[in-house]
Amino acid sequence: MLNRFRHKTVLITGGASGLGAELVTLFAKLNWQIWIADRQPEAAEKLAAKLQQDYSASISVHRCDVANETEIQALADTIKASGTPLDVIINNAGIASAGLLQQTSSDKWQRTMAVNLNGVFLCCRYFEPLLPARGPGAIVNVASFAAIAQAPAMLAYNVSKAAVVALSESLRIELGHRDITVSVACPAFFKTNLMDSLTDESPAIRSQVEKWMHHSKLSAADIASDIVKGLERGKFLIVSHGYAKRLYWFKRFFPNTYAKKLIKLVPKIIQRWQPPAVKHNEE
Repeated sequence: MLNRFRHKTVLITGGASGLGAELVTLFAKLNWQIWIADRQPEAAEKLAAKLQQDYSASISVHRCDVANETEIQALADTIKASGTPLDVIINNAGIASAGLLQQTSSDKWQRTMAVNLNGVFLCCRYFEPLLPARGPGAIVNVASFAAIAQAPAMLAYNVSKAAVVALSESLRIELGHRDITVSVACPAFFKTNLMDSLTDESPAIRSQVEKWMHHSKLSAADIASDIVKGLERGKFLIVSHGYAKRLYWFKRFFPNTYAKKLIKLVPKIIQRWQPPAVKHNEE
């Protein structure tokens, strides 16, 4: 598996938990050298210690907030100084965000873009020079099926992930002549700890998102396995869920019908997510 890569070295952002941790685990089993970049280095160190004990994996953990350009540049300098090129970059770090237009504050919008879009751009910009000059190498950007489906009431999240797909398409063309493949993973809801980043959402919004995730039949380990398989095959678009694949083609061939179905959902969402009316005392 992944035999085309010479150095067997991978960088995974957001690798301390959830999907990132499952990706780290898969590469540890394959005996790759792993760089973990995460805002929570303590959790990443615990994961690394376990995998080093179980698989004798070579893992290096570094604190890195993908919204912080200085920290990204510092990590790139550290990896370069190690003398071993990266074979694979997996930009997995991201945050969740939900809400309709009027529920999306400027701060929420900016924070979502800073992590989900700008973070991917900055990591590509600083880490891409660490890939072999003439390949083979690969970049995997983790977006979401929200980038394709454009589900209502997830405005900032939808836009940030759709932009990651566009960024990935652009890089696919730009880097292809160097034998650098670019993939974008677009999983639908799956059981993970992404809810931890929903810090300012109403109870109704949190409840609905938790319900979507709970009903998923796929785990983070399933998604990680699909990503590695897609990477091995050099696939551009990696979509895991069967129903998501069907929705993708349905939207592509019947865009107006798809939009009409979503439009019908909006009034129900507005009613469900609106805060309760304030009762005033009558004098």
